[in-house]
Amino acid sequence: MVVTFSPDSRSSNASSLVHNQLPRDIAFDIQIYEINFSQGTPKLISLDDSPLWVFPPSLFLQPGQSQQLQFRWLDKKLPSTDKSYQVSLIEQPIANQSINKQSQLTMMLNVNLIVHLDQPRLVPKLIIKEPHVEDGFIVTEVLNEGKGAGRLSDYEIKITKNKTLSDRILKDQLKANGYDVFFAPNSTSVIKVPIPQSLQRGSLNHLRLVLAR
Repeated sequence: MVVTFSPDSRSSNASSLVHNQLPRDIAFDIQIYEINFSQGTPKLISLDDSPLWVFPPSLFLQPGQSQQLQFRWLDKKLPSTDKSYQVSLIEQPIANQSINKQSQLTMMLNVNLIVHLDQPRLVPKLIIKEPHVEDGFIVTEVLNEGKGAGRLSDYEIKITKNKTLSDRILKDQLKANGYDVFFAPNSTSVIKVPIPQSLQRGSLNHLRLVLAR
């Protein structure tokens, strides 16, 4: 699950609903990590004093119960770039379970929520690298040199051949099919765009991708 909110807006908090669909009681402690996207593979940095406030800090849910998790930015100073956090719900053993329940094998759950801190004043600056064709897709790396985050679904994708527009993919068109890419600040991401039918019969040399707001 992904939550996005703006800390400098009038409504500077957000929430997510956690529902227990299991036939047993569950208890969670919450751990917050900052996600560092700058080194290729996302890296989690554990935070003991997080500027992202999550309430409540622990959960106890009986079968069928729900609990609203609230998120708020506490630091008076806003970060210089958009930030992303992983909120991990780590299941804890319940001390007062009956002997019968304790004797059963129980898989302990970890549930992860991603929280994106979005500041409208910060914008992405995307650099598209040289693409190549692979298994029916145009594949390329996208470097975000900006301070703001973005998503592939924010852009119309223009496909050019020899600098001439050959086809285009509308905003949210790929997202409607379950595909989107998050462009974090100072990160490099790989995108895969299906080759349109209009281009499949001809030469696939000199193809380029242009992302347009």
